[in-house]
Amino acid sequence: MSLRCESVERPAVGRAVWDTFVDGCDEAWLWHRYDFQDTLCTWPRRSDASFALAGPRGELLAVVPLHRIDRRLAGLPLRRLDSLGGPAIRNSLSPRERRRVREAVKESLTARMAACRAVELTISLPPLAPAFRGERCPRVNPLLDLGCDNTLTQTWMVDLNVSDTLLCEQMAGRARTAVRKAVQQGVRVRWDVRPGDAEQYYRLHVETYRRTGVSAHPFAYFQAIWERFVNSGLAQVGFAEVDGRVVAADTFGTYKAGSLYWTGAVAREGLEAAASSLLQWEALARFHADEFEWHETGEGFPGAQSGKSKGLNDFKRSFGGDLYPYYRGRLRAPGWRGRLPAVLEALL
Repeated sequence: MSLRCESVERPAVGRAVWDTFVDGCDEAWLWHRYDFQDTLCTWPRRSDASFALAGPRGELLAVVPLHRIDRRLAGLPLRRLDSLGGPAIRNSLSPRERRRVREAVKESLTARMAACRAVELTISLPPLAPAFRGERCPRVNPLLDLGCDNTLTQTWMVDLNVSDTLLCEQMAGRARTAVRKAVQQGVRVRWDVRPGDAEQYYRLHVETYRRTGVSAHPFAYFQAIWERFVNSGLAQVGFAEVDGRVVAADTFGTYKAGSLYWTGAVAREGLEAAASSLLQWEALARFHADEFEWHETGEGFPGAQSGKSKGLNDFKRSFGGDLYPYYRGRLRAPGWRGRLPAVLEALL
């Protein structure tokens, strides 16, 4: 008999049941947590569409974080669906049952695309989920089983299962030099969160994005990170200070013995003092001491020859990481609707 799956909306599942499943599922990470779906909804034009699949007795078989994104291109409305985290399927299922649940996930995603007339669905799997990191890293993009186009990229991952000495030695010379410079210039890092720190962080964020010419995220996004993740121990924030002035700050997601460079902001003074490099090193040392297994410094761009992408790639690489797959996939709507985004962007 085939496994029967029923689609259940996230609010109907409830936070406790949803997060208990996520805590115990090897394919799930921080992006699958119940509160993270609402956190992403602080971004403009995003709304939650996450759901779960339940079995015959109401037990959860999978959870699927999902958001609808509404925008306009050349005056035309374009709706996309995005799943940051992708489907996470129950550990205990047999291979046959897992295939059935994957089929049910695909059917549900396809139906949801059609119902909201989305032009495409993008999915990315979390490299820090236990099922996708280290020796368990799949050789083939798992999203191909959902019929996705393969849009795989890569991310920089630091193995923390090493000695204190090797953790430092595996960093690039430029990173060690930057850390020494920051210390010599009086930069100090604190990890205790104080009243007003969220507002201080946001001021740095706005300054950073204005300097780089990018629109800042809403304050509500960082407020949600503080309230739902920092205060519950699922994220940590390091503040780099010079003579008591905050010159840089980084947020790190921490879950399932994995840590992630989540967000970062730096003032001009912090740039000149290499404060961001000291923050990254202090984070590595901190999570290593806490016996974390892996640290992700972020998506890599090894092919970049110049510009912002090359600078970001070189910075992330310099802390001793190796490139690992960042599994991504895309489903396009059938017919002209699936081709519409590429056509409009080519005309603009």
